[in-house]
Amino acid sequence: MDFSDTPEEATFRAEVRAWLDANGAALQSTVPDELYIEADIERCRQWQRKKADAGYAHIVWPREYGGMGGTWMQAAIFDQEERRLPRPFNYFSVGIGQCLPPIMTYGSEEQKQLIPRTLQGDLIWCQLFSEPSAGVDLAAVRTRAVREGNSWKISGQKVWTSGAHVSDYGILLARTDPELPKHKGLTFFVVDMRQPGVEVKPIKQISGHSEFNEVFLDGVVLPDSCRLGEVNQGWQVAMHALSAERFKRLNTRMPSMLSVLDLAQHCDIEGKSAIERDDVRQYLAGALANQCALENFMSRILTVLSEGGELGGEASILKLMSCQLNQDLSAYAMDLFGEEGTILDEHAHALQDELYDAYLWTPGLRIAGGADEILMNIIAERTLGLPGSPRLDKGKAFKDL
Repeated sequence: MDFSDTPEEATFRAEVRAWLDANGAALQSTVPDELYIEADIERCRQWQRKKADAGYAHIVWPREYGGMGGTWMQAAIFDQEERRLPRPFNYFSVGIGQCLPPIMTYGSEEQKQLIPRTLQGDLIWCQLFSEPSAGVDLAAVRTRAVREGNSWKISGQKVWTSGAHVSDYGILLARTDPELPKHKGLTFFVVDMRQPGVEVKPIKQISGHSEFNEVFLDGVVLPDSCRLGEVNQGWQVAMHALSAERFKRLNTRMPSMLSVLDLAQHCDIEGKSAIERDDVRQYLAGALANQCALENFMSRILTVLSEGGELGGEASILKLMSCQLNQDLSAYAMDLFGEEGTILDEHAHALQDELYDAYLWTPGLRIAGGADEILMNIIAERTLGLPGSPRLDKGKAFKDL
């Protein structure tokens, strides 16, 4: 594991920093009340196009699909440098981070033509995985896809679908054979969210926003060319998408360590600056140590990838650690605000919008992309080699469960 830039990486970092300084000055942070309005989406779209034109939209992927043909280390360098900017909310993170990776690996050439359009900011994606009756058990989905000649007729319901109301396409996991065990009777599809039979209903959240949605699929007809991977082998494709999601660390709208440090310097507890208190300094030192450990673990993963290795349980470890840290940090920020942290007005602290939004958002990240308990089972079984949990459904046909 190597933490320092090579001469080539240092040169690349300098090039990226110069490009960001030249092109990112006009960007402004998105405040929560502006999310999912057309003006904010367009601002994100313009930034995405700038990155794509410069080759930074997905550095690792081949040039013919809109990438740079670069390395994972270069991608990490760009991500580190981009975080310095007050970026707009990234409406393309689900598409680029979760939906396109399985298309790049399993997709046909026709399907791969969606990749450069997404990298250019033309297409927004959503992930049609979770269902009301499945809970955190993704393999228990009941949405049915029935083959009719060279097409599939799909009926069912999805829930907690982020950004579905503004999405152009979605990736869908559906059951195609209930006679098989639950993990083996699933097939993976690409869905046009604007086609007949797709109905999206936003869900009102505690934050007052409506980023999550219910999606109803009523007799949606898809040509077989929309299938990704083999029939009844959709679980393998879905795991590829989830590994990509966990690896990207879900780092949008996360509480900034620098923001919490700044808050501790400028808010008072019992008449003196919070940063002067031993208990506050001890907590922040521990949080900073955990963040450094997380960054070092990321360096370890990137080293494996740069040497041609593949991710195993590491992605689950990374997601588990980052979500726990971010939730703890945003909750601590609310403790520093005290009772004032629940009131947002023009007299509030400048950081209050950011940290309050993170406080409401971070608990959901411990479910998105795999709940904590699922991730701990993956780590225990696949990384540590411990015995699997007892399963009463193993080997049984899904229809008999």
